[in-house]
Amino acid sequence: MLLQIIPCGPVDANMIFVGADDGKTVAVIDPSDADLALAVLKEHGWTLSDILVTHRHFDHLLGVAKLKAETNATIYISEQDACGLSSNLQSLSLMQRISITPVQPDVLLHDGDMFEAAGLSFRVLATPGHTVGGITYVCDEQRCAFCGDTLFRESYGRIDFPTGDFHSIIHSIREVLLKLPEDYRLYPGHEESTTVAHERVYNPILSEAEPWFV
Repeated sequence: MLLQIIPCGPVDANMIFVGADDGKTVAVIDPSDADLALAVLKEHGWTLSDILVTHRHFDHLLGVAKLKAETNATIYISEQDACGLSSNLQSLSLMQRISITPVQPDVLLHDGDMFEAAGLSFRVLATPGHTVGGITYVCDEQRCAFCGDTLFRESYGRIDFPTGDFHSIIHSIREVLLKLPEDYRLYPGHEESTTVAHERVYNPILSEAEPWFV
């Protein structure tokens, strides 16, 4: 699998390019810097076919509108978080005094959906908690998943923003992400990647949330 991760934007969100090994067509996950994304596409001679957004927050979608305008790539986002693509309030961009350019999604996703993009097969998992509509994109053939801000290496996403919920993120991590096979690599929305096996041992939510497991 072609994979390139570039931390960028106002809070160093991971912009992730993915595609088939033998192809020149790529998808981008959570693009927060359109100009940088366009430069990367030009440098490698890639064609952008799809834009995958994990959740509604501005730092993961600032570049979506311009990339859509420049490439006409297909935009995917969950139905519950699609409001972030057109609202400075719902995307939390007002907190940083940043204004997003509104754009409409092409495909509204739900738990269990499957689709093809850039030569890869994606399976959608609903992983709310950081936001109500947070989703994870799973590539089973490549044994990896792109989990946005639900889970980080030895950590997990904030739940104090609007629509965040501690009980939901407990379930999303314990009952969804960590039920994937242990060798699956997890690519979060910030910082370095990890594995299911590592997080089953070291993720603090497993001890901090113990009273809610019963």
